Amino acid sequence: MANETTPVTPAGPTLGIRHHRTLRVLLAGETISMLGTQLSAVAMPWLVLQLTGSAGDMGLVMASQLAAIAVFGFFGASWTGRLGPRAVMLVGDTVRAPLVALLPTLYVLDCLNTATFVVVMFAIGAFYAPYTASQQAILPGVVGEDEQLLGRANAALQSATRLSVLLGPVLGGVLISLLGAPPVLLVDAVSFACSAVLLRLCLPHTPRAAAGPGRRSPAAGFRLLMRDRLLGTWSVALALGEMAWQALFALLPVIAVAREGGSSVVAGGLLTAFGGGALTGTLLAGRLLRRFPARALGLTGRVALGVGFLALPLPLGLTGLFILLVCVGFLNGVSSAPVTTVRVLRIPKAQRSEALTVATALALIGGTAGWALSGTVAQKAGLAPAFWGLAALQLAAAALFVLGALGTASPAPAASSLTNPAKDSR
Repeated sequence: MANETTPVTPAGPTLGIRHHRTLRVLLAGETISMLGTQLSAVAMPWLVLQLTGSAGDMGLVMASQLAAIAVFGFFGASWTGRLGPRAVMLVGDTVRAPLVALLPTLYVLDCLNTATFVVVMFAIGAFYAPYTASQQAILPGVVGEDEQLLGRANAALQSATRLSVLLGPVLGGVLISLLGAPPVLLVDAVSFACSAVLLRLCLPHTPRAAAGPGRRSPAAGFRLLMRDRLLGTWSVALALGEMAWQALFALLPVIAVAREGGSSVVAGGLLTAFGGGALTGTLLAGRLLRRFPARALGLTGRVALGVGFLALPLPLGLTGLFILLVCVGFLNGVSSAPVTTVRVLRIPKAQRSEALTVATALALIGGTAGWALSGTVAQKAGLAPAFWGLAALQLAAAALFVLGALGTASPAPAASSLTNPAKDSR
């Protein structure tokens, strides 16, 4: 087993992604913690309703987590860069485990109220953007700077995430019906602890990137993104796209109520259609990256995605909408890993952690705005105008992806070092 002082050896073409031990550890940790997070995504609002009976309190509690994601996405960028991705991931999992466990403990002791819930959720949300960015930043140190290998590693990581997102809510609902919300939250706490142990024991230190000139700050990370044409336009495009996606997810229950008589099964089925398409596309992306450059694959998928959203306002019926969600989910899955790979490799190593943290915050702020505004727009103007708005957002995002890629050269392919499997399996 590798120890803390063992450097990560990049994977070479002869080793392959599936046989890379360190990457398997990352995938296992992500699958475990993300599955637990998806269980909590169902259990936490359920516990708030069980505690207070107030939908307003539930919204306040969940909004506190989103607020922390936005705040620490920017102001946590500097310490993310200083600590390095491995340390951020370890701290994130180690701290969130007791924080999540605190909620059911306080509930059982009859000491949990809305204010305490808000504070704990804010603390949990503080780690989301730095943790997500650190996962992206650490991959080049694990598999190397080769675009194809990094793209396939990103696809594998996103596949683990999407599988958890697909299975977690259904499993969470079943477990809550059998055990109640507090025990399900304890399962999430254990998942964070297990992930922390895996990363602590099996994830070696990555070489610390040399500090770049000037003081690390959120503004510096933002300027780095905006100074580069591709990074700047793609960051805005991802924020617009996330706004459209979250708005669409928020409208699925509205669609079920307006068109299908309020069936929760319909709402869940539509979300599952997207999740299944996205998982299939992500799995296929790893294979396509063997044949096509990441930039070309990412651009093709995002442009097709913008075109696909034009069908959303049409009178599709339930079956047509289901098929459309499968298709756009598939296009999202095919293009996400290539887009992530191009963006990561374009950011200088010394600034990757903080720049990616800021970029993650921008996307999440866009998603939060989409979630918050979609219901109001649909209520005041109706579903059709809301759908046209989502189509306009995705088309604008597609245009920005193309604009950012035009006239910007791809980075030179990094030389892949061959890995000795024996070194990686110690």
